[in-house]
Amino acid sequence: MKDITFLLSKWEQIIQKLENNNGIVHPIEIGKKATIQEIEAKEKELGYQLPPSYKYILINLGTSLSFYYSFSEDTIIPSEFNEIFSGEVNWNIDFLQNLNMLADELIEDGEDYGATLRGKLEFSHVGNGDIYAFDMSIESDEKPVVYWDHEEDTVTYIADSFIDYLFRITELGCIGSEKWQFEYFLSDTGLDTTSTAAAKWKNWFESFSETTLDDVKNNMEQLIAFAIYREKLDVESIDFLRKFNRNDLFDYLLEELDKKDSFKDQKVICEVIGRVLGNYAEKWVRSLWEGKQDIMDTRLRSYLTSMCLSKDDGLTLVFNFLEQESNKKITGYEALSHLGEFHSRDVISWMENHVKFPVTEDWDKLFVMSNFSWDDIKRWTSLEERHEVTVIHALEKYVYEKVVNNKFPYDISGLPSKSDFIDFLVKLRSKQVLKKRILTLENVIQNINIFY
Repeated sequence: MKDITFLLSKWEQIIQKLENNNGIVHPIEIGKKATIQEIEAKEKELGYQLPPSYKYILINLGTSLSFYYSFSEDTIIPSEFNEIFSGEVNWNIDFLQNLNMLADELIEDGEDYGATLRGKLEFSHVGNGDIYAFDMSIESDEKPVVYWDHEEDTVTYIADSFIDYLFRITELGCIGSEKWQFEYFLSDTGLDTTSTAAAKWKNWFESFSETTLDDVKNNMEQLIAFAIYREKLDVESIDFLRKFNRNDLFDYLLEELDKKDSFKDQKVICEVIGRVLGNYAEKWVRSLWEGKQDIMDTRLRSYLTSMCLSKDDGLTLVFNFLEQESNKKITGYEALSHLGEFHSRDVISWMENHVKFPVTEDWDKLFVMSNFSWDDIKRWTSLEERHEVTVIHALEKYVYEKVVNNKFPYDISGLPSKSDFIDFLVKLRSKQVLKKRILTLENVIQNINIFY
């Protein structure tokens, strides 16, 4: 029983560690202990003798056990383990399933996979549809634990026995059940707790703690890494970043930008440049438009242009780029990704010649983000159908952001009295043929108070 006491103690320590660092934790839940009679009945039902170490756990610990955790978003996990985000252990005697039956069903359904399920006995399943099983085809009392990938129809060796699996996964902090979380530690003999990767992970797990803004606010490099890891830049972080020497900050950001390959990492760095440095980086941003520049995603260049150059200069550059690159066949998604951060009514004027159906593919969102006014609403509803429909869905989005998302878009300038606005919307509704547009306008009318 010492092994069970040891496992329970380690699991409690793991959960406590996560709780202490603001992780999300579902505590250990243990089912009743199994009787010999229950196990014999289950074996008869399945047509298999259960592996000894599995029966030992069922009898001496419980017929089921589960716990789960996920790291706080402010816990900075080493980049080489960036697919790991959670931990879990679970089994349940009711999950036991002879997978020969599933393999037969897959053949009957015309599926061209499932043969690898034969000779396997499921004891646990993963949220993504994969399976943990015993390989019952092995001629020994103990049966290896294997993992079946439902997308690849492949079987991966995990451990020599159930108790071996529990010890190995526990040594690794009970990291998440999905293969892509634990494959860092796989070898031909299953989970390898002695590899270089495992040693590094265990050392980190033993000492990790949630990182807070207070921990990094006085260290420029750590603060930037913190923002990149969290994939967001809040107001407090901006205030602390502005305290550093601008030249040192800019030089470091350019070095980091050159090192990062992923768009999301580069985006955060560009947000720091734009929101913290602004026009201090104007000369560099202008250089991105000179000659043929392939060093940066054009969406990020447009974002930096909106933040670091004057609106007139910036919009001219981006308008010209979009029209040249797209040969006037500009999509709403593309327009929003390049123009959304300008928040300028000049964008609405430009959109007038480019908007097209379906307007819900971000043309309506761009209209909202460009600080539309009452004059824009009146003008666009007097133009073509594509313009009128853009306004209808833009008003819908405006209402959604205020009512459903509890966000507060800007106040629309120049609005008439509430009764005049309602009259306008009623007349606009009467022109509509499609039920979806009628219902959309009715919802706007019902929520008219949010505009005032």
